[in-house]
Amino acid sequence: MTPLLCHYYVRESVEIITNAGAIPAGVLIALDRQEKGQNDSSAIQEVQERFNMPVIAIITLANIIDYLTADASDQLNAIKDYQHRYGI
Repeated sequence: MTPLLCHYYVRESVEIITNAGAIPAGVLIALDRQEKGQNDSSAIQEVQERFNMPVIAIITLANIIDYLTADASDQLNAIKDYQHRYGI
């Protein structure tokens, strides 16, 4: 998901929540891919600033890389092989 698409979905969700009479408290995402935003900050930081609410990730790309690098080299190689074979 591109940063622009991320902003769109958050904005749409905020509108739905607000229209229902509630106040959104934050955004929960499964994976923070730690992508660059449109400016010098990350896409997550841009969402936090634009909507003035925290964005919480269950896991980050760095967490996955750290785990696979330290504890699961076989799994890392399997993921890389899969990505090479099936990825774009």
